[in-house]
Amino acid sequence: MPVVSVVVCVYNGERFLRETMESALAQTYSDLEIVAVDDGSRDRSGEILGSFDDPRWRVVRQANAGAAAALATGIAAATGKYVALLDQDDVWDRENLESHVRALEANPGIDLTFSWFRIIGEDGSDSGLRTQRYRGTADFRTLLEDFVIGACSNVVIRASALRQTGGPDVSLPRYYDLDLCLRVALLRPRNVMAVERILICYRRHSNQITRDLSGMREEWRRVLGKMAGLAPGEFAAAGRQADSNMHRYFARLAYESGEFGLSLRLMARGFWLFPDFFVRDGRNWQVLGAGFAGLALPGVVRRRLERIAGYRRA
Repeated sequence: MPVVSVVVCVYNGERFLRETMESALAQTYSDLEIVAVDDGSRDRSGEILGSFDDPRWRVVRQANAGAAAALATGIAAATGKYVALLDQDDVWDRENLESHVRALEANPGIDLTFSWFRIIGEDGSDSGLRTQRYRGTADFRTLLEDFVIGACSNVVIRASALRQTGGPDVSLPRYYDLDLCLRVALLRPRNVMAVERILICYRRHSNQITRDLSGMREEWRRVLGKMAGLAPGEFAAAGRQADSNMHRYFARLAYESGEFGLSLRLMARGFWLFPDFFVRDGRNWQVLGAGFAGLALPGVVRRRLERIAGYRRA
């Protein structure tokens, strides 16, 4: 059996898929399998997946059921000691898996590792933006308050821990990855650790901008309710800050969709949830500034500021 199973969920990903797959196959750590789940793609994704000739490569095809169900299928098919997650549009550094395996082997009390990442554009160019550089270990409360992992192409999880959690919750099509990481963090104290290197390129592109904010907000309430039931003590200490931070994320999405007034209303909600914390986090002032700029500044000036801040509007 391979040491690492790489699970890639694919749905209409032809635009960036080949580059993503090539980065997985080019890893310096070679004791791996790649399980690509084609979730009923209607573009050339299936053709691209079938073009790779490598004994470590497997393609599982299913009718479209959503990303959470595709991930559950991939995890069920995985045979490795560790499971690495890779989104269909991101790119790994060649030493990504080697770095994660080294960290997990050296730290048997750790169930999930995540790396830093940089953000690239649709054409692969470096935006100049980086993830926050979290160091050391994290626990459930840390991840609930502020999801420092930031993405999921930078995550490797022990297969045994995944089995303990029961896998992805397919009733959460938008937040299944956040939910899964939180439930892994509940298994034992401080079992999440940062690999302190930039090891992936997280790609931002227009297809990621969602206009279904009402659906996202409703599902976020369900995630909060679930976590309150699973860990009532930790939730009581961290729930308000988590909700305030998530409203900043919603406000940014509203801004990127051109809904500047809604963005400011969402930020006001974030302030109301946890005023003391809100005023101390510089990210809140950035999104607030963007919202006011959207309403007040000429388009040419606003777009220049957006490029500097790494915002992408529809």
